[in-house]
Amino acid sequence: MNLAARRLGALALATGLILGSVTVSQGAPSLVALAKPVVRGALSTQSIYFVMTDRYANGDTSNDLAHVADFRLTSGYDSSDPGWYHGGDLKGLTQNLSYIKKMGFTSIWITPPVKQQYVQGGSAAYHGYWGIDFSTIDPHLGTEADFKNMVDQAHAIGLKVIVDIVVNHTADIIKYRDNGSAYIPLGLAKLKKPTWLNTMANYHNVGDIGATPKATTLAGDFYGLDDLNTGKPAVVQGWTDLWSSWITKYGIDGYRIDTAKYVDQAFWKSFLPAILKTAKSVGKSSFAIFGEIADANPEAVAPFVTEQSFPSALDFPFQNAVTNYAKSFGQAGPLGELFNGDDLYTSATSSAYGLATFLGNHDMGRIGYFLTKAAAWDGETVLLERDKLAHAMLFLLRGGPIVYYGDEKGMAGGGGDKLARQDMFPTQVDLWKAETRIGAAPIGDGSSFDVANPIQDEILALQNLEVQYPDLKTGTQQLRYAQGNFFAVSRFNSDQEFLVAFNSDDKPTTATVPVATLASAWEPIFGLGSSTSSSPNSLDITLPPHGFIVLKAANKFVPKQTLKITILAPKTDGNSDGWIPVTASVPGSDFDQVTFAVQVPGKAWQSLGTSDHRTFKTAQTAGGLFRSYLHPALYKKGTVLNLVAVVKNSAGATLASKIIRYSIN
Repeated sequence: MNLAARRLGALALATGLILGSVTVSQGAPSLVALAKPVVRGALSTQSIYFVMTDRYANGDTSNDLAHVADFRLTSGYDSSDPGWYHGGDLKGLTQNLSYIKKMGFTSIWITPPVKQQYVQGGSAAYHGYWGIDFSTIDPHLGTEADFKNMVDQAHAIGLKVIVDIVVNHTADIIKYRDNGSAYIPLGLAKLKKPTWLNTMANYHNVGDIGATPKATTLAGDFYGLDDLNTGKPAVVQGWTDLWSSWITKYGIDGYRIDTAKYVDQAFWKSFLPAILKTAKSVGKSSFAIFGEIADANPEAVAPFVTEQSFPSALDFPFQNAVTNYAKSFGQAGPLGELFNGDDLYTSATSSAYGLATFLGNHDMGRIGYFLTKAAAWDGETVLLERDKLAHAMLFLLRGGPIVYYGDEKGMAGGGGDKLARQDMFPTQVDLWKAETRIGAAPIGDGSSFDVANPIQDEILALQNLEVQYPDLKTGTQQLRYAQGNFFAVSRFNSDQEFLVAFNSDDKPTTATVPVATLASAWEPIFGLGSSTSSSPNSLDITLPPHGFIVLKAANKFVPKQTLKITILAPKTDGNSDGWIPVTASVPGSDFDQVTFAVQVPGKAWQSLGTSDHRTFKTAQTAGGLFRSYLHPALYKKGTVLNLVAVVKNSAGATLASKIIRYSIN
């Protein structure tokens, strides 16, 4: 029995799918007030540049050794070794903020700046994830004044600052005896700050994940790092106070949260609202928070957004699907299925538009590495074309795009972590001097800041395009075509439709793509290719190898369909683990939004979220439906629920469906 079949069987037992969903009333006029716009989130309007501070720019050589003895096992400094501190610091980052701003970015995300245990396990803590004093800045990076100045200078030129934080663990201080008992070595019992981090009872102390039955994902040490018991009130309050203080002290604008899936779920429901409350109290109503859930399955990522209070998450499923499409053949279908999965993120407070999208990172490797590994034999020209294709998808598809520093310079390197963390300033690592770059020669003894690259030119051009046409960044995304190597979507807002098409093939490709703006001319505004009207509601688009195009409808979109809506009896689709899809059919192909709501009879209606796109027909998914999800675990067995769907078209007309009843058994 396959996974989908097992889920269907389990779900039938768990919820008693007695889906003789009966109509109890016609949708009352007052129900149209339930219609709400899609929640897009703080990241949907941002573009982020991700910096590993130690590897970016060295503005003050006096702090290279963190003011300790000149010995790498003491200071952690060895600029010739990929696994040690190299000298990048906050002053260097501050000096290059204008470089980031000129590429069009609106935010920077920096690796954790807190004081580290400089050396452990044969490597150094240049990356920032081995914290011991979370109340201050690592001396390798500078001082608290340097950090505050960097934040202030960023704000002065219109850049927000997002800080990487860790709540799952600290550096590896706690050790284990042969019998498994935990202890803190002599002289280290008061090393950590704040002081509550020195209390042994605030940790699980069961050894590495998987070492024993007790060392679960939530309780075990992550590669030896001391795993905090985030279910304890002292830990919840301690982290809440600490990370709230960074907002009020420095004025930062967001948090990226490391190793989120290793943390007790209840922690997030207390910690995240408290952090957002602090941010709001100092005027930061759009404080960005996104968690790292390193899993390419949307079903694993979505619960953090819909059930665990995360405003956003790093979109590992996007990274996987888009990278596969850009580097290989026949991947348009899986890409289409990825975006069908966007409905999993739909709730009253979230949608996939607010996800943090990316092509590679400091842990898995760069997009340049993935492309080089898959297609190096195709030559430099093809590699550059594929890299530009990947970046076009990053910026032109939904989500808040993140570019990893150095990708704009064609850095490739190796997979994993250390080999994907190259220096932007002149490197002393011989391997990095000679390694292949996409769109440029090896860097040698030069500085990456001083060399031109066509990838950087394209990133700037894409950012400028979205400034000129904001709908390409924040508008509705509707899948139009996903077959073979050709992929296309519409982006839409108010009365303007754009069509964005991509071709990952090694040869020119033509596809007939449906559109909603009928009998219109279409103007190419970016990219290469051509289009002709094959019918009033479609375009024949031809793209060059590894090419893409952005087309703008000359006519304004006007709704053409008389509003009708039918809410369908809920039934599992096998694509969600325990959740029940609630779907609605709206005739036509107009740009509509459908809000789903649930009611325990006698109580107020609660939103299940708003969908602004129809599903795309695949082997796994029925096409043409609006969809959200009901979470049965939120209700007691036997609860009877009313469900309704309310449609609103782009002209503002609304209509409620009939109400149907669903029983959780």
